[in-house]
Amino acid sequence: MDLYTVRNNIMKGVPLQELDLRVCFYARVSTDKDEQLHSLSAQISFFNDYISKVPNWEFVGSYVDEGISGTSVKKREEFLRMTHDAKRHKFDLILTKEISRFSRSTLDSIKYTQELLSNGVGVYFLNDNINTILPDSELRLTMMSSIAQDEVRRLSERVSFGMRRSIDNGVVLGCSNIYGYVKDKGKLVIDEEQAEMIKIIFDRYANTTDGLSKVSRYLFSLGYKSRTGKRIDTTILTRIIENPKYKGYYCGHKSKVLDYRTKKKKKLNESDWIIYKDYDNIPPIVSEELWERANIKLKQRQDSFTNRAINKAVFQNRYTYSGKIYCGCHNLTYHRSSAGKRKNNPVWECQVYRKESLKGCSNPRVFESELDVVFKDMFNKLFKIRNNIFDEIVGVCKNYLETTNNEIEIKNLESKILLLNNKKDKLLELVMEEYLEKVDYKKQVDLINEDLNI
Repeated sequence: MDLYTVRNNIMKGVPLQELDLRVCFYARVSTDKDEQLHSLSAQISFFNDYISKVPNWEFVGSYVDEGISGTSVKKREEFLRMTHDAKRHKFDLILTKEISRFSRSTLDSIKYTQELLSNGVGVYFLNDNINTILPDSELRLTMMSSIAQDEVRRLSERVSFGMRRSIDNGVVLGCSNIYGYVKDKGKLVIDEEQAEMIKIIFDRYANTTDGLSKVSRYLFSLGYKSRTGKRIDTTILTRIIENPKYKGYYCGHKSKVLDYRTKKKKKLNESDWIIYKDYDNIPPIVSEELWERANIKLKQRQDSFTNRAINKAVFQNRYTYSGKIYCGCHNLTYHRSSAGKRKNNPVWECQVYRKESLKGCSNPRVFESELDVVFKDMFNKLFKIRNNIFDEIVGVCKNYLETTNNEIEIKNLESKILLLNNKKDKLLELVMEEYLEKVDYKKQVDLINEDLNI
């Protein structure tokens, strides 16, 4: 589209409908509820009918987003496809119902209309009667976009207020897709079949030595599966064990939306949660005592794993050869690999080899079974000459004790400590008499302290 010519024609009074333009339309609804989808169907029908009645317009397609919020364009695939096609000059004009359908963000509205205009594409908001081809459109667009954006803010506040009131009235919030319960009119009702699985999870985890992986395998052996038909993931088991609903407690306000536009959330500290016993709306599946024991065990294991992750030294003696085999090329310890097909035949390999294979390290993998044979052979050899080794160690110790005069060393050290402390006292006197600056005093004392530490 020749933007200059089109704008001049409109300024001269030529109606937009009398210009030869390639036209598309954009439609959107924010939810996938039946009434909204009906609204979307009505929008599509309206635009198809509207464009077909204009002889000078060529209909080149449509872009429709279903069940997507207008707060941001990040997840609106059709909207982004439309802007991409605009850069390829596939159309001249976009029709849309109103600004709130296009975007509820003032910045996005201005940004994308300007971007489209730079590619020779105008946007016509029918209900708002704003045509971005015209010079005065940006001011009106900014004002109307601000109103649309503020409506989102007020809607967010109304939703938050409604949620707080629901909590006060004992309504159980959150999704109804929770194992062990079905949701009915704001209350949870026990699903007996799934509740049996929940009881097994808590009993097995709290009363045996099984970890989450073993519990998951045990459930699968009993026929309990995830909603996708697979083994229940350990992450899901963790969430089940941590969920206070299973002991009959309501728990909410665990996160807070920081910005209604980006929908970014912040996880709140446990002290900020809303939590209370609510047997009327959330009947317990397990006892409080069993729930507490399972969570104590879970917390202990989580802390243990965290400590291992922070303190690498914990792993040094985890296996027989941990910290004992070094790579001659990189001077790094070998690590054990027993995952997947190596489960029954673990190998030891250089850390660099694990990441880059032979490209990074030419030293080979060593099977643990081969190391066992070598270790056994060396241990047997050492065992045969153990008496000679012990005699040699005892001889070295005796020789050291006989040739070393510890009393003299101790006296020398005591004399040195006394001398250094006397120096510190003299320096302090110089400071008190103002012959020495405090900064110089500190430097000298630090040097003396270093000698004392040695």
